[in-house]
Amino acid sequence: MEDDTDLRERIHIVLAMHFERVLPAANGREGLELFIREAPDIVVCDIRMPIMDGLEMTKRIRERSPETPVIICTAFTDTTYLLKTIELGVSAYVRKPLDCWQLVETINRTTVPILQKKELEEAKQHEKASFELLFGESLAMQGVINQAQRIAGTDFSIVIQGETGVGKSYLASLIHGLSQRKQQPLVTVNVSSLPETLVESQLFGHLKGAFSGAVSAKRGLFEEAHGGTLFLDDVDCASPAVQAKILHAVEQKQFFPVGGTKLVKVDTRIIAASNRDLLFEVQQGSFREDLYYRLGEIMITLPPLRERGVDIISLSHKFLAEISLELNRTPPRIAPEAIVLLNRHPWPGNVRELKSVMKRAALFAGETLTREVLESVMTVTDQATTEKSTVHLGTLEEMKRDAVKQALAATGGKKMEAARLLDVDYSSFKRMLDKYNL
Repeated sequence: MEDDTDLRERIHIVLAMHFERVLPAANGREGLELFIREAPDIVVCDIRMPIMDGLEMTKRIRERSPETPVIICTAFTDTTYLLKTIELGVSAYVRKPLDCWQLVETINRTTVPILQKKELEEAKQHEKASFELLFGESLAMQGVINQAQRIAGTDFSIVIQGETGVGKSYLASLIHGLSQRKQQPLVTVNVSSLPETLVESQLFGHLKGAFSGAVSAKRGLFEEAHGGTLFLDDVDCASPAVQAKILHAVEQKQFFPVGGTKLVKVDTRIIAASNRDLLFEVQQGSFREDLYYRLGEIMITLPPLRERGVDIISLSHKFLAEISLELNRTPPRIAPEAIVLLNRHPWPGNVRELKSVMKRAALFAGETLTREVLESVMTVTDQATTEKSTVHLGTLEEMKRDAVKQALAATGGKKMEAARLLDVDYSSFKRMLDKYNL
């Protein structure tokens, strides 16, 4: 903001050579209006201007956006003015007569931390959007997503709890992918799938001849994951002896291979998972209390799909789109009565079950996934549980009205989002609202 027309034009020309967008204003009021309308990253203004001076404009900008940097250009050295600018939190000063190149340098120096913060925020938002795309955006999942983002960059040990099929291993891989260890291996082992006699050997390795059948030495998974992450799925299935050795390896970052006398040192982050309540297992005496607290520096509980509201439909659309891409066809829209069916189904197999159902649905649906097609592609188990939950579906019109109500409830009454959720255009959705008196 500069009231001198010639100087303002000269500043505009020089700044436009260095910055993407420059918005000139002749006085403080015009500048404030531009700021409110355009939300620039930085403000440069003179102190003495007609209609509204630079101090008043800076004050009003500070009230609206305390973090926006303001650079003052002034020929005045009056102590009172300078004290006022300090009180207002002005970021920098440039003396008049103005050197435009000095102004460019001052802007660059002032904006570096702003741009860095902006890039960090954008990266965080991108991470959050990635999590939401993969896991959903329901209120039930927001806490999980925020927690996962905060801890991904740490080395804390993590325990992920939740029913079978909620996505525990997927969440572990995402956390590893956002961590500082992402260039190193993520090694996964399902403890429950290993014979008890081989669990210790698989985790910690063995020397040649350590036991019958050990014809050669073998590195354990703790060592394979050195520098990276070891994901212990179904950790509650480990025997007391193996639990003790896991505790020692995690605490001491070293262990003895089976049959070995030389310590192996490792730097391995542990993410463990269980579909049981580990604290209950501790109370029952089947899981070590000290291991529980050592592994569970951070505890994450993934809610079952039936408690995640809007995620059921958003994940259905996501899976249909992914599978349709593989099939080289247009993803089908989901009919309102099919949406009711999806929302009322208890999903005992959680996200894994939903993905399986959508995989079959993408094969047999036409342009629209109808209730009939959806029912036909559910497994026998799916159908048995669905029958219990859908015997009172009512007429087709009642089901459509129910679908509209559910979409509005899921989106907090936001009509455009509800229309998107139902995969109908906004004008059609408004007609449905009128028709069903909603």
